[in-house]
Amino acid sequence: MATLGQRLRRWRGSLGLSLEAAARKIDITKGYLSRIENDLASPSIAVLNRTSQAYGAPLSQLLDTGGSDKISVVRVAERLALNRDGGEHGYLYELINHGKAERRTECFVVTLPPIDEPPELFSHAGEELFFVLTGRVRFVYGGTELILETGDAIYFDAAIQHRGLAHGGEPATALAVIVPPEKSGD
Repeated sequence: MATLGQRLRRWRGSLGLSLEAAARKIDITKGYLSRIENDLASPSIAVLNRTSQAYGAPLSQLLDTGGSDKISVVRVAERLALNRDGGEHGYLYELINHGKAERRTECFVVTLPPIDEPPELFSHAGEELFFVLTGRVRFVYGGTELILETGDAIYFDAAIQHRGLAHGGEPATALAVIVPPEKSGD
């Protein structure tokens, strides 16, 4: 199975984009895109979403690992870790619905590190459901901060800047479901 970096390099190549042109469209540096494509860096979900938009392909196609049209069973050991080293800010994203072809959502188990301040806020097209599985999360959305407890959920317009941070000095986990925007004409 091709790595995430290899798949992204193939997509860029199929579009005839140079590394520099693609990085400009994604709004990252050429060096960072090169590290991603060589599996030396793990992109955040926000960067993956911008890549999806820049390449004109649904995120599910960029992450596609093949699979059935009807069903997906992803065992815990089969989760697709997108930030195997904890990512750029200590977040770990594990794609849990990669076994189904042409899916309409992207579902991740996110492990949030216990850090004090968000290094950056995220925004991306579509909507997002964020459900706290374990721990407590300080969720920043626009100009609002909320403390979410285990079992709490928030559903929001993902174009507004947002970020979840573990709260209380312990890591937290959450289920994040990203719903892409509807295509015009649908």
